[in-house]
Amino acid sequence: MQIPSKKLGLVLEGGGMRGVYTAGVIDFLLEQNFLVDGVVGVSAGAVQAVNYVANQPKRGFRVIATYANDKRYMSFRSLLLTGDLFNKKFCYETIPNELDPFDYAAFEASPIKCYATVTNVMTGEAENLLLKDMTTSEGMDKLRASGSLPLVSRLVNIDGIPHLDGGVADSIPYKAFQRMGYEKCIVVLTRAKGYRKDPNALMPLIRVKYRKYPKFVEACANRYRVYNQTLEELEEADARGEVFVIRPQKTVKVARLEKDVNKLNVLYEEGFEEAKAMFDDLKKFIAKE
Repeated sequence: MQIPSKKLGLVLEGGGMRGVYTAGVIDFLLEQNFLVDGVVGVSAGAVQAVNYVANQPKRGFRVIATYANDKRYMSFRSLLLTGDLFNKKFCYETIPNELDPFDYAAFEASPIKCYATVTNVMTGEAENLLLKDMTTSEGMDKLRASGSLPLVSRLVNIDGIPHLDGGVADSIPYKAFQRMGYEKCIVVLTRAKGYRKDPNALMPLIRVKYRKYPKFVEACANRYRVYNQTLEELEEADARGEVFVIRPQKTVKVARLEKDVNKLNVLYEEGFEEAKAMFDDLKKFIAKE
């Protein structure tokens, strides 16, 4: 469909396995051939973003549902042996290159700019990194860094600087995307309205493990405050018609590391159906100057 004169951005929150909700939303958008100028994803949202840009509907859900219970994909054995709960080789090489091929050529040819939000461990600040050639280790490392959760992932070096999960510094980077020129933003959340984040109970472990990176520790400690404030501001902006928010209408009962495929399937279908139900309103939003 035709894009308005103002640049249209798609912002995808993370949430681990709750990313299947986002997969449902973008699959409906792809079914409608609804394309934006740019997309930014955080953690699991970044994984869904690259599937959207490569125009590969169903892949985002299929990979999670197929491998959620596969120890090669996610396991404490992998954490003990490699330092990563989500196995680097299996997730970022074997799956996209062999088991469920990622369309690298389509991604590269797409006019949609794709960004992954990461947290710079040295500064504790968010960075939105442009994803280009995903066939290179640099491209995959940017994607991997966005979803590398503290305590259960190794640091990911990008240009010699360590990075981790983008959600630590900016879980919902809609303001950053607006500053980058995407005046109209569609924001896909993975929690129902009313949700607020609690302080991180694992802060004592984080303080010990990342004691060399005090600004990162501070970002982890403040994450719940920043997240909750961002939600409040986003909900106000949504009420004023300045952004368009798509989010679960029911309390989400899918855990970050969920393995119940039935629960994953239900949440995926909710995302698809809710995007469908809101599509007329979405079209009005983008048509409004």
